[in-house]
Amino acid sequence: MASYPRVECPECRGVYGGAPTRAIGLVSVVDHKREPRSLQLCPGSMMHVPLRDARAWQEQLPLAEPAEAPPGLFDLG
Repeated sequence: MASYPRVECPECRGVYGGAPTRAIGLVSVVDHKREPRSLQLCPGSMMHVPLRDARAWQEQLPLAEPAEAPPGLFDLG
């Protein structure tokens, strides 16, 4: 399982998830809005911030595996 960083937005100072980038040691702040009902994104969305400034780490949720396979088209059992 992977763990994902939570980083502070440089504009609004809120803590949001960090998306991996191709640049080593940097993450992108995920898209977010300053006000929940606004249609405009915060100017700090998708800005690159250093990974060393991560506030917390969020564990990836495990995927649920189906108990048994669904019946096929020609299963006569």
